[in-house]
Amino acid sequence: MAQQPEVDPLTSAVRTVAWLIFANKPVYPLYVWWFAGSGVLASTLTAASAPLWLALAWWGPRSPLLLRAGAPLLGLVDTLMATKLFGPASGTELFFAPCLLLAVLSFRVDETRISRGLVAVIYLVVIAAHGRYGAAWHDWPPAQLASLLDVNALAVASLCAFIGWKFAGLPRG
Repeated sequence: MAQQPEVDPLTSAVRTVAWLIFANKPVYPLYVWWFAGSGVLASTLTAASAPLWLALAWWGPRSPLLLRAGAPLLGLVDTLMATKLFGPASGTELFFAPCLLLAVLSFRVDETRISRGLVAVIYLVVIAAHGRYGAAWHDWPPAQLASLLDVNALAVASLCAFIGWKFAGLPRG
């Protein structure tokens, strides 16, 4: 098997985040079932992006810029789909925060234009999509929706903390 090329610290950090998200995709429907009690079939659709996260993590060292730009963009699409699937009251829109973190932290000083461009794209998509998702694909009773909001808020906080921990002190020069 071909050896992966060495990667710079920023690319390595994004790659680790991509692996983490890939690894959590198959488990998310179980979280939803455990905490919300329904929506397992609907939440299984969120795993559809798992192969894309795997591809980013696997091929990232061969194309570091693609990995570092692709992760926040894939997160953006993933978040839009999850919010359409579960509805905004589920808290899935909160996953835009880690997308923005990745867009800010994943780039070197000489790549500021890329970082700012991604931040602008993510922000504009959030503004354009907010309040325009229509009916959720899965109808949640209020108590289950509240549980799902709790799960997603904790997941977002955990992902943001992990991203912060991974990128803390990395050189951007």
